[in-house]
Amino acid sequence: MANQVEKLNTIAIGDIEKVNTLTDAQIEKINTLEFLADVAGQQVFTSSGTFTVPAGVTSLCVVCVGGGGGGAGSSQVGGGGGGALRFVNNISTSPGATFSVTIGAGGAGGANGVGSAGGTTSFGSSCTAAGGGGGTFTTTPSNGGSSGTGTGGNGGTGGYIGGGGGAGGYGGNGGIGANRTSGQGALAGGSAPSGGGGGGGGSATDVSGNFKGGGGGGGVGLLGQGSSGSGGAGNTGGGGGSGGSAGATATGHPGGTGGQFGGGAGSAQSSFASAGTAGAAGGCRVIFGAGRSYPSTNTADV
Repeated sequence: MANQVEKLNTIAIGDIEKVNTLTDAQIEKINTLEFLADVAGQQVFTSSGTFTVPAGVTSLCVVCVGGGGGGAGSSQVGGGGGGALRFVNNISTSPGATFSVTIGAGGAGGANGVGSAGGTTSFGSSCTAAGGGGGTFTTTPSNGGSSGTGTGGNGGTGGYIGGGGGAGGYGGNGGIGANRTSGQGALAGGSAPSGGGGGGGGSATDVSGNFKGGGGGGGVGLLGQGSSGSGGAGNTGGGGGSGGSAGATATGHPGGTGGQFGGGAGSAQSSFASAGTAGAAGGCRVIFGAGRSYPSTNTADV
């Protein structure tokens, strides 16, 4: 369109009379050529909906994060895994086209049982990101989200008697939730490797024979790749990974909540039956405009 505007600036003198005969409708179209060439914007989805392509837009870039897994509830159980992150650039489209957007819910905490897996987030069929697994009743850690369409990192695994996994990053996986067994002190969760994922939640101390709630795993931002999240500290109630909350030390000892978007919930720990905590929901962000692309090229809001 910019080339069309340039051609209008080089019209020969002999063609001026032709320009003078343009209709008002034709002049209006000419006046909008340069505007349409510079269209840029974005839209964030925190709940399911529909994206309608604006006028003048023919290419989209999208990031999706799956929901975090819910923590298991009861004594000596596991934290939920973090949701995966996937991004896709240069999705070809046309003005007025619509895309269905589904946001993966955070997995429900287990009521004296295993936690539920987080849901898958999707943008049409172009970009998908799986949710993290629910906290388990075994020493096998819950899986982080590890599938999808596009580029990005997998969610961190949830810890046994410990923290939730961090959400995946733009160039690396989320941090691993801390594991622990009887006789160990509180342990820190794993920091996310390079790529901007969420840190894993820390585990908690054993007080008078009762394990305390593990910390929630950290979430990940939708504005493009940033600094990787650090792991949560081990504490009386396990510390949350960056963006996640600490586990509770009160009666019932529920795990910490996962951080927005995609953080896995920490494990609930007690000699009493205790309901697990839900993982954080996923999210989706769409950007458009010249010179913008994930993971970090002009991805801030405009």
